[in-house]
Amino acid sequence: MKKLFLFVLFSGIISLAVSATVSKNNKAIIGEWKYEVQQAPYGYQKGVIAISEKEGKLVGEVKFEDGYKIALKTVSYEKGELKVGLYIDYEYIEIKAKVDGKKMKGTVSSPEGPLSLEAEKK
Repeated sequence: MKKLFLFVLFSGIISLAVSATVSKNNKAIIGEWKYEVQQAPYGYQKGVIAISEKEGKLVGEVKFEDGYKIALKTVSYEKGELKVGLYIDYEYIEIKAKVDGKKMKGTVSSPEGPLSLEAEKK
């Protein structure tokens, strides 16, 4: 019985430590990122990518200049690289970007091919 109690206690401590490490890593990406994709179709060229953390997982949305919002379907951040996915006009779009401090550069997959993305944290 003592071994079971110690195992449960030890497991709880490890899960808290891992959770704290994951949350600490996400702090660099959490916030609002003002983006620009010059080659994108009109209405999608500028906006804000808003990323937050909910229950230990990254979530977010894209807010376009006209006020239209789209929820991000996938969000991951590892080793300084952000990867997100969302549906725009029934097309699945992926964004991959390297984060360097308060700046981000990367590409957006689109039906027309890859487009360059630049963003700055607000």
